Parts: sequence; structure tokens; C-alpha cells
Amino acid sequence: MWGKIALTMSAFAANSIFCRLALAERMIDPYSFSLIRILSGIFALILLIHSADVVKPKRENWKGGLCLTGYMFAFSVAYVRLDAGMGALLLFGTVQISMALYAVYKGEKVTWLRGMGLLVAFLGMLVLFLPTTHAPSLFYALMMMVAGLSWVAYSLIGMSAERPIMMTYYNFIWAVPIGVLLSFMSPHSLILHWNGVILAMLSGALTSGLAYALWYDLLKHLDRMTASTLQLSVPCLALLAGVVFLNEVFSLRMLLATVMVLSGILLLIFAGKNKKA
Repeated sequence: MWGKIALTMSAFAANSIFCRLALAERMIDPYSFSLIRILSGIFALILLIHSADVVKPKRENWKGGLCLTGYMFAFSVAYVRLDAGMGALLLFGTVQISMALYAVYKGEKVTWLRGMGLLVAFLGMLVLFLPTTHAPSLFYALMMMVAGLSWVAYSLIGMSAERPIMMTYYNFIWAVPIGVLLSFMSPHSLILHWNGVILAMLSGALTSGLAYALWYDLLKHLDRMTASTLQLSVPCLALLAGVVFLNEVFSLRMLLATVMVLSGILLLIFAGKNKKA
């Protein structure tokens, strides 16, 4: 269980790194990046499934495809202008608050221990990003919030998945026509360089297609509150990856924030286990 969680959160963090590298350096435009990401995810899932009947998508999965497309396109567009810290704060702050509120709406009880875990994890993320961020453009900030809400909806849909891999595959299949239509409706300049294409393919096949199937599998064993808080580890992992792979500076503030976020997550999970006991 813990190994799957670590692998999935690491894949989510890698998505941020791939996207930032490709779009910040203008190796590819956000719409092409998203479409290649979707198609690469489909290819990886087909190899994983090894079945002839996967070419027939189910109609009921159009909602998952719409949410997936909304997340990928809004995420890519937002990272054209947003810096990594503000982007992650907006994305995962939106995810955390929205999923937590939905969990309360659905009747999940927030004990004082779980509430403390939520608070510590969220404060850790604020410590990580607020001191070094500046006010973003309203449009790109809203796009990242749209990405967060789309990912929340995508995750909530996945909580009912009986066959996580197949459901992920069908979501990706539905995302193709929706993504193509969205690309035609949105005027943009086409930018395609091999480095950007390769990064989009890696993001799609490994850290999206396979990772999202794994995420759907994990969601069967998590409540909404825990699922929302686990994802607060992603910005920390993304910054640590930046230190290792992009030669970014590691600071005491980063260490403190990472410890706070991980402590909050552990506290929340521990509280959930006590509740079940």
C-alpha cells in the first residue's frame, strides 16, 4: 500500500517536472503537449491490458474523459506563465479544499486528530510556497484552479472503479475527441520540438496513463479526506526533484515544509486507522 502511494505521488510530481521543462522552455505548445500526453497514455494502457476488446469505449465514461481533458489542458495552459510554486499551491490547494468539503458534505466525520492532520499538511504547503511567490495573472491562476477542480471530479469518479485499468483506458479514449475539439476551438501557435514531444510522451505513458490507473486502484482503499491530503505531498516531491535533477537550491524552509506536510499526512492516516479500529 505505502509503496503504491509513494510511486503514484512520485509520478504526479514527475508530471509537473516534465510539463514545466517542456512549456517553460517553449519546446512545445500546451495543446500539442496535452494531446500527445493523452495518446501516449492510451498506447501504454493498451500494452498493459493485452486485450482485443479495448477498442470499444463505453458511453458512460465520457464524464471521466471530460474531467481528464479539462485537467490536462488547463494544467498545461496554466504552466505557460505560472511559476512552479504558485502553480502547485493553486492546484493542490484547490484539490485539498474541494475534496475535503465534498467529504464533509457526504458525511465523513472530521475528528480533532484528522483536522489537525489536515491543518498541519496545508500549513506546510503554505510555508513551502507563499514566501517566494508573487501574484499571478488572473487568467492563468483560474486555469490552474480549473485543473484542480477537474482532477477532483476525475478522482471522485475513480472511487467507484471496479476495474481501474479499463476505466482509466476508457477515460483516455474519450479524452481524444474532446481534446481535439478543444484544440480546434482554442486559437494557438503550433510549437513542436523533439525534446518537447519526448517529454509529452513520457508524461503520457508513464506518469499519466500507468500512474492514473494505479491512482484509481488506490482510491478503492482510501476515503475522500485521506485521498485529498495525500496529494499535498506532490508539490514537496516536485521541489525535491527540482533540487536533484534541475540543480535548484535546497533550503531549510523546504525541509521544514516537507516534514510538516508528511507529518500531517501520517497523522491523518493514523487517525483514520484508529477510527476503523
